[in-house]
Amino acid sequence: MANRPSVIDLSEKHYSPKDVEAAMYRYWEEAGVCRRGLARKGVNRGHFSIVIPPPNVTGRLHMGHALNNSVQDALIRFKRMQGFDALWVPGTDHAGISTQSVVKKHLEAEGINYQELGREKMVERIWQWREKYGDTILNQLRRLGASCDWSMTRFTMDEGLSRAVREVFKRLYDEGLIYRGKYIVNWCPVDQTALSDDEVETKEGGEPGFLWHLRYPVTGSEGEFVTIATTRPETMLGDSAVAVNPKDERYQHLIGKTVTLPIVGREIPVIADEYVDRAFGTGCLKVTPAHDVNDFQIGLRHDLPQINVMNADGTMGDQAPLRFHSIDRFMAREVIVEELKAAGLLEKIEERMTPVGRAQRSKAVIEYRLSDQWFVKMKPLAENALRFSDSGDLKLSPERWEKVYRGWLENTRDWCISRQIWWGHRIPAWYNKTTGEILVDVQTPEAVQQNPELWSQDEDVLDTWFSSALWPFSTLGWPEHTPELHRYYPTSVLSTAKDIIYFWVARMVMMGTHFLGQVPFNRVYFHPVICDDKGETMSKSRGNGIDPLHVIDGASTEDLEGPLREARPSNMQEMLERLRKQYPEGFNGVGADALRFTLLSLNSESQQVQISLTKFEEIGQRFIDKLWNASRFILSSLDSVPGESFSALVSGQSLGELQFEDRWILQRLNSVTGNVTDSIDNFRFSEAAQNLYRFFWDDYCDWYIELVKPRLKSVDAVQAAIAATTACRVLEQFIRLLHPFTPYITEALWGPVRELGIKMGIYGSELPEEVCAQAEYPESSAFNDVQLEKDFAVVQDIVREVRNMRSNANVPPSTQLAVSLLPRGFEIEGTLAQASAVLTTAARLLSLNIVKAAPEGFARVVLPDVEIYVNLKEHIDVEAEIRRNKSALEKAVKDIEKFEAKLNNPAFIGKAPDDIVAKQREGLEEAQARKAKIEATLVELGQ
Repeated sequence: MANRPSVIDLSEKHYSPKDVEAAMYRYWEEAGVCRRGLARKGVNRGHFSIVIPPPNVTGRLHMGHALNNSVQDALIRFKRMQGFDALWVPGTDHAGISTQSVVKKHLEAEGINYQELGREKMVERIWQWREKYGDTILNQLRRLGASCDWSMTRFTMDEGLSRAVREVFKRLYDEGLIYRGKYIVNWCPVDQTALSDDEVETKEGGEPGFLWHLRYPVTGSEGEFVTIATTRPETMLGDSAVAVNPKDERYQHLIGKTVTLPIVGREIPVIADEYVDRAFGTGCLKVTPAHDVNDFQIGLRHDLPQINVMNADGTMGDQAPLRFHSIDRFMAREVIVEELKAAGLLEKIEERMTPVGRAQRSKAVIEYRLSDQWFVKMKPLAENALRFSDSGDLKLSPERWEKVYRGWLENTRDWCISRQIWWGHRIPAWYNKTTGEILVDVQTPEAVQQNPELWSQDEDVLDTWFSSALWPFSTLGWPEHTPELHRYYPTSVLSTAKDIIYFWVARMVMMGTHFLGQVPFNRVYFHPVICDDKGETMSKSRGNGIDPLHVIDGASTEDLEGPLREARPSNMQEMLERLRKQYPEGFNGVGADALRFTLLSLNSESQQVQISLTKFEEIGQRFIDKLWNASRFILSSLDSVPGESFSALVSGQSLGELQFEDRWILQRLNSVTGNVTDSIDNFRFSEAAQNLYRFFWDDYCDWYIELVKPRLKSVDAVQAAIAATTACRVLEQFIRLLHPFTPYITEALWGPVRELGIKMGIYGSELPEEVCAQAEYPESSAFNDVQLEKDFAVVQDIVREVRNMRSNANVPPSTQLAVSLLPRGFEIEGTLAQASAVLTTAARLLSLNIVKAAPEGFARVVLPDVEIYVNLKEHIDVEAEIRRNKSALEKAVKDIEKFEAKLNNPAFIGKAPDDIVAKQREGLEEAQARKAKIEATLVELGQ
């Protein structure tokens, strides 16, 4: 068994995450916490498995990773503690285009041209880079507390996973579900590779652009033109025809004739095709089969030539007129427009919002390019995946994503899987240089080995998402029938972002159901998008991202400014000034637990999580500090309870009945245990975190501990023991409840809390695990006394009202008050009798009487179940208090008038910055609340 490190000093007022986190993670690894298998001997509730969405090997931990991996770690720790054989498979993705681009930039900095280096040497350099930097993000996940089974770490280019990729390719090819052909594909001129439809982004509403109306002269009919409208004039150099709708009477006389293509001078036919929309533009369509998806189909129907006028890098190619060769496409556009204008062939230019496809990675405007590519036939795979969804085998959460998921599967197109780069899974296809025969196999075919000079392997690699689609089963050893595959497939949950529902989720389902006959996971959880405090999605280009390691470790102001200076957004100066004002000395790290708890607290079913550095301080750090200091106090206080109290407890002597507050806090703990368990099981992480927060802060610390402080010091040994053991029992169970959310501090506190529990005999003969991460997760009791919670809520309301009356009347907290309670019913009378000690302690009462009739001369507050009467006359000068409150009321009224005057002024609202207007509204709300409170006080004083 691993030795628990002594890394905490309970005499310290401030919790130090740096002293705890690294030591605790080593402790978990030594104790085997992260390894698959049963956490506790003799307990087996089945298996639970998660495969991590593999981050790119080029990646660094960002806030999206932090959120998603906090979710996954909370789930895996929760299930492990419940007694499941839990496996969390970690790993990284080779990220073909991204990784090759990164290494290419490194080489360029060394003055090396990667193309001159050659394929073999370039791939070798990428492997070297991967060996040096590829595990960076996995090490960062350790900092977060991720309890993955690191012995199962996988990489999509590992030999085992590579074999699975080749096996899938071969089987799909043999089944006719993979084919090769010359088709129009999305082409990135920066990375110079084909892209799938899902790798192209189109801004909703389009981008500002133009629609050029061009005139094509009708051959042999002087002065007659056909006008076409296009958003891409440069592609006209590759036009093969002009198409009109056969039912369009305007152009019947032109069908079968030809027009002369301007600039090029080539005659092209006017054809009739049903595809043409008579209502769009002029009703005439330029047909460019090599540069448009729809034009390609028209070209096939009419046997039109396919004229490719562009090179792979987006410059004009050798099928364009000579003077355009090697000119950038957008420069060529300008030249063409000017030449058409000079020739009188530019009818007009119309400004409009235009749909512009951009490559997801490079952000370059894509081209539609005709090339030889490999494709997967998606329809049969998608239909199979839908059948499993229809049978209820796969559940998506939140449920609103079901419709999105189904919509994509029902309308998916064939997937272009070949990429024109060097880094990745090379397509396992060989071509006979003489006959053109194609051989596809998992290993190099024997014919190729026997006569290698006669064959050449396909130069392309597979789309990164092809290997990622196999991740749930390739990581478990498929195509071999491994014990891991047998035990952990299908996996239990996939936690991921909604923006890869098409790229990854749907494709994993298709591959899993096709090759293993089961969905790859039973449930999918889509977490929200991380945004800044203004609701803008965090991104590198905006410079508004927050580095999770800065949150954990802290960062200088200069480091915090780094992303902004790199992105240089238009409002950079404003954002820099705001940052410097807020953190002039930098940001003090709050630790991994505070980071996790903040993210999980904000992780509701909404589309977005809005965060800022301040929120990590206000939510996570504040809660961790409360947990630390409350635990310090409780542990030190219980140590001071007289020894004979524990002796009485351990020897089994009668301890009498639990007090009202003891029974209440144990009932609240039972309720919270059930609620938190249900919330985690159903991915309501925000609800679970808030339940934990409120229970510990409000119920346990502010109420229960304050109520039992006198009992802990009592000369009554039995009552001291009851209070101490109840306080210890609740703290011990709460630490186990909280562990999946904040693993480091709970593990650190578990040692002394467990030792105290043993000392107090709360465990009996069965001691809990020494490691909190392996301890039993609490279960709620079937007996749930909801009425007790309702009764205590009435008591809390009474205490709050007495405190408010005391405050409003300006009576010092130390002054004890005489209070009478008039219950409205027999049941509440019994509750008040039980709670008399609680009321006396919490409200600081001199006396408490339960009466049958209302006393005279007392201030009164009426609640639904009870009337409260407080004797204030003996402690205040009523007339003086009335005068003081009337003066305060006048000021509140004037403040309200001042704020309303500004907020009702259109000039102020129109010119003032948003934050100034917001402050005025906040001031108005505060003044209105103050006025209402003073008026209520005056009513009380009048009574």
